[in-house]
Amino acid sequence: MLLHINGYVDLLLGEFKHYKTRLANGGISKEVQNLLLEYGLENVAEVLTESLSRVRRCSDEGRVLMSLDLQVLINGLQHFVSVNVKSKLQNVETFIKAFYLPETEYVHWARSHPEYTKSQIVGLVNLVAAMKGWKKKTRLEVLEKIESGN
Repeated sequence: MLLHINGYVDLLLGEFKHYKTRLANGGISKEVQNLLLEYGLENVAEVLTESLSRVRRCSDEGRVLMSLDLQVLINGLQHFVSVNVKSKLQNVETFIKAFYLPETEYVHWARSHPEYTKSQIVGLVNLVAAMKGWKKKTRLEVLEKIESGN
């Protein structure tokens, strides 16, 4: 089976390889290089989560492709760093999987995941509501509960 990955995965892997090469040639200690690579992974995770929170339309199949892209990215990044990449990108995977929650779970999910910003959670809820055909009233009630923290 041939896996199709989106171009952004190749681009990210190429940029990260370039980043590692520049660090290696920068005359800094291996310890500092490793720390900067770890920060780089954290930045990749933040940017991916923020990007996913801004998606406006997505099918179940699209979400599956996002998960596959993430796995390819994790496997590729693991070649550049000694830390566990999967654990560093766990927030991205959790965010992708939240698409599949039943509508009754989003308020609880939002409260139990303070690592995501309110705007990221609102983006997710708006996407899910649009793609799963929630009633407008349901979407607004969920968003209001998330916004108010009640």
